[in-house]
Amino acid sequence: MKSEKGITLTSLVIYIIVLSIFIATLALINTFFFENIIEIKEQEKYAPEFNKFAMFFIKDVKNNERAIVTESTVTFEDGNIYEYNSQEKQIYRNKTVIAKQVQDLSFNYEQTIIDNTTKNIIVVDISLGEKKVLNEGEAETGKFFTTQMRFVLKYW
Repeated sequence: MKSEKGITLTSLVIYIIVLSIFIATLALINTFFFENIIEIKEQEKYAPEFNKFAMFFIKDVKNNERAIVTESTVTFEDGNIYEYNSQEKQIYRNKTVIAKQVQDLSFNYEQTIIDNTTKNIIVVDISLGEKKVLNEGEAETGKFFTTQMRFVLKYW
């Protein structure tokens, strides 16, 4: 009688294939994880600029019932003006810079009726970040923090 200790060549090949699939899956998960960590670190740089804009804008939205809204400006009834300068990539509040590295910003105006109350809403689409300058003829790229916010003007 022969001794049947050890593993066969077939089972060894199966073990190697399963182990290879497992290692490839771990490598893929590891790659996605670190790419997302880098993206989160990039967005962290622009959070202070976003917070400065939101802090001033919320204060003015809550203190005013009406505003004149265009694509790049908002003028509140108390005289405060928010303006986006696309060449300088900055947001101004009454001619004072409150946010930098703003790649794109647009303001829109909406009215909504909820429970017989008309609510005036200012919609802000904002992209913060830095464009990477490439060689001539190539498209500009960069990582941006982009969000859309809705601010309800004072209605009480």
